[in-house]
Amino acid sequence: MARVDSLKTVFVDEIPEILEDGILYVSEECCVALHNCACGCGEEVSTPLVRTEYQLTMEGGTASIWPSIGNHDFACASHYVIEQGKILWAGRMSRGVIESGRERDRRLKRPPAPTALPSGIPEPKPLPPSANGLVQRILSWLEAIYRKFFRQ
Repeated sequence: MARVDSLKTVFVDEIPEILEDGILYVSEECCVALHNCACGCGEEVSTPLVRTEYQLTMEGGTASIWPSIGNHDFACASHYVIEQGKILWAGRMSRGVIESGRERDRRLKRPPAPTALPSGIPEPKPLPPSANGLVQRILSWLEAIYRKFFRQ
């Protein structure tokens, strides 16, 4: 396995068992892009294509992936960006910078905390039981009409 300086983009329905060097496999169904590490170490690199992970853009049949791919847990510790199919090598990151980035990622993935209403704004009151009953009767009536005319 040799270092590669570019990746050919291939869209797949099924992810192959063995990845070929120099190919970026993109599965839109699985929301993932996979490739063998560009340094040639043979490690498989998985980039989840979701809002809080990586973004894939296509231009003229070549892919770009952002943010950078930091294989900090691999023996090679490679770090690069894929831009229009080309590998742009980046410098090594310090452990502090890596941990700071990971903490930022964890914060992005957390659901937002519920926000309290500003003071002075009362909590909404539930409908009285009689109003609930009226709403329920109207909904039941509409459902019966729908079934009669549209689900014969």
